[in-house]
Amino acid sequence: MLALVVVLGLVGWWALASLRGNDSAGGTGGVRPIATLQAPDIHSLLVDPQNPDRVLFGSHAGIQESRDGGFAWQEGTLRNADAMSMSVSPNDADTLYATGHDVFQVSRDGGETWQPLRHDLPGTDIHAFAQDPTEPRRLYALVVGAGVFGSTDGGATWTSLPMQPPGGSPLALATDGAALYAATEAGLVVSRDGGAGWSQLSAQPDGGVVSLAIPAADPKVIYAGTPSGLAKSADGGGSWTMVGPRGAPAIALAAAPSDPNRVLFVSEGGAVYRSDDGGATWRSPR
Repeated sequence: MLALVVVLGLVGWWALASLRGNDSAGGTGGVRPIATLQAPDIHSLLVDPQNPDRVLFGSHAGIQESRDGGFAWQEGTLRNADAMSMSVSPNDADTLYATGHDVFQVSRDGGETWQPLRHDLPGTDIHAFAQDPTEPRRLYALVVGAGVFGSTDGGATWTSLPMQPPGGSPLALATDGAALYAATEAGLVVSRDGGAGWSQLSAQPDGGVVSLAIPAADPKVIYAGTPSGLAKSADGGGSWTMVGPRGAPAIALAAAPSDPNRVLFVSEGGAVYRSDDGGATWRSPR
């Protein structure tokens, strides 16, 4: 499963990042981005479960696509639609979801074409979205002003979670199938019963969490984007280590579903970073 980053405008540094227009190469311990995206803002990232070299990036302008693991980018098939979140499951790799400001689109052909999805959510200002990697028709969506909802039929019908995550509207949602994680002002919280109850993780990444990714191949691995870099847990959130290039905010984040060690994120100014060894080292531009 891909857990996709969802970052709200309430995060001041993120808004600033969208305006800076630099590639964030300075202050990262000498690590340089493998690419620099041209986009009006930074929202979401997705890695194809069938091909880890195919990566999608979402912004207010739509989707951009890479076919070589993030080095070169081109326009995707969804244009002029806010792709604030994207999701796909290894168990249904041809079905992709894209959600955002007044956007709820679905592709049934691996992202070649897109159509609006009929649903009964109370609105389509969807700022966070997550998909169960084992049951791809189980979805979670944060509707601004209404809370987090769940669906078990692929997004046609929705019900509000029995209990909303503590700490206000989540900045990001992610699920490994057994647990639903939410990044809120209360920290990183988890529900293991479909939203009936929530608890705060005893260990927290430093500096707060604005993006989450859980690779389907190893659900004990959790990547968390923070304003100061990328954090990683190898034990389901029991402990955390900072692995990202120092000082590079991990705004849009994704891990390859088939490889828990391949992780990519987009930082301020559209800087793209990629690691193939779980954050121990970072790829250099070609």
